[in-house]
Amino acid sequence: MQFEVETTAGDARLGILTINGESLSTPNLFPVMNFYGGGAKTSVYGGGIHRTLKEFMIEADAVGDGSFSEYFDATMTSVSSLTDYNINKDRYDDYLDKPIKEREAFEGLESIIFADSGGFKFLNDGAIDGSDFEVEMDQETIYEIQEAFGADIIVNLDHPIAPDDTHDDRIRKAEKTAQNIHKFLTVSREFEGAKYLTLHGYNYSMMDEFLDVITDSVPEGVLREGFDGIALGSLVPKKDNRSALIQAVTDCRELMADWGMGDWPLHVLGISSRAAPILAALGADTFDSSTHIHNAINGKYYQSLMESTMIDDADFSECDCPVCRSDLLVERMNGNAEYQKDISGAVAMHNLIITKNELQTIRQCIRADGTEALVDYFEDTFGGDKTMRRYAHQVVNKSLGGYFA
Repeated sequence: MQFEVETTAGDARLGILTINGESLSTPNLFPVMNFYGGGAKTSVYGGGIHRTLKEFMIEADAVGDGSFSEYFDATMTSVSSLTDYNINKDRYDDYLDKPIKEREAFEGLESIIFADSGGFKFLNDGAIDGSDFEVEMDQETIYEIQEAFGADIIVNLDHPIAPDDTHDDRIRKAEKTAQNIHKFLTVSREFEGAKYLTLHGYNYSMMDEFLDVITDSVPEGVLREGFDGIALGSLVPKKDNRSALIQAVTDCRELMADWGMGDWPLHVLGISSRAAPILAALGADTFDSSTHIHNAINGKYYQSLMESTMIDDADFSECDCPVCRSDLLVERMNGNAEYQKDISGAVAMHNLIITKNELQTIRQCIRADGTEALVDYFEDTFGGDKTMRRYAHQVVNKSLGGYFA
C-alpha cells in the first residue's frame, strides 16, 4: 500500500491511495456493496437492490448502455453480509472459492475492495447460521473470509463501543479487541494489501486509553509495523450528533499524530451522506455508507447532496447524470419496472453519482491554493441550511483557519 498526500487545505488533505495496483483519489466514499446476496453467477450473485447496483458496477446489459463503473472505484463489503441470506453450505463454499475480482461476473472490475470484519453484528451473534450449516466466527475465520473475498483493505475483528457503555465495559471490549489484534497480525502476515487498525472512542481521552489497552498486549512498534491505516468506528449511533462527530474525527487526527500514525490514511466507518464535506474538511481520507441505498428504498431522490425530494415529485430532466439521461432508467424511476429492486436500484445509482460528484468538487477545492475555495464551498453548501450551518461554521473555524484567515 502507498498513501501520498498531494496537498492540504487546513486539516483537509488531498491524496492518492494505491493498493494492489488500484489507485483512489481521496477524500472519497466507499459505497457499501453486498457482493454475495444469496444468488448464483447468473444473477450476479443476487441480493435484491444490491444485485441491481452490481449490474451498474459491471455495466451489464440489464441497465442499458450508460457508463457507471467509474463510481465504483472503491467499494465496502463485510464478512457479516454472508448472514443476510439463508444460504446453504455449497453456496457458502462457492462464495469463498475464488476472489471477487477473479470471477467472470466481475471481470474487469477496477475497485479497491474494503472488507469489514462484521464486528458489530458478530458481537451479538458470533456465527454464520446457514440453512444446513453453521460457522463460528472468530478472528482467524474472519480473516480467512476476508482473504477469500480478495479484499484490498481489511480490519481486525473488533468489539465496538456503545454510547451507554460504562468505563469498565469499554475496557473489556478493548481487551477483547487487543486479543483479536494479536491473532490478526499473526494470521495475516502474508496478506497482500492494506491492514487498518480499528480505533474506538468519542474523544481523545477515550481513544488514547483504547490504544494504551491495545499496547499492553501488542507492543507499539509491532502495531505500527503491522498496520497501514486507521478505521475509526463506533460512531454510527452518534451519526446525527454532528458536534460529537466533529470532535471524534478531530481528536482522532490529533491522536494519530501523537502516536506516530499521522501519515496513515484515516477511514471513518459507517458515516457519510450529508456529513461527507465535514469529514473531508476534518481530514478523514475515506468513509463508507449505504445511505444512498436506504434513501432510495424510502423513495428519496437526491437533488443535491443536501437536498432530496420524493421520487414521485422528481424532475429527471434537471439532472444530467447517466441515470437521468437514460430513457430506460428514467422509465424505471417512474415506476415502470417489474421488480422494485430495479426502480430503487436506479434511484440509488443516481444518489451515489450525486455523492461522488460532490466529493470530486470538494477535492478540487482542496487542490486550490489556501483554504478560501473550501470555505466558500462550505458557505455555499450549508449557508441556507439551519440544521447544518452552525456545524459548518464550527468546522471552518476549527479546521480551515476561520473565515478571516
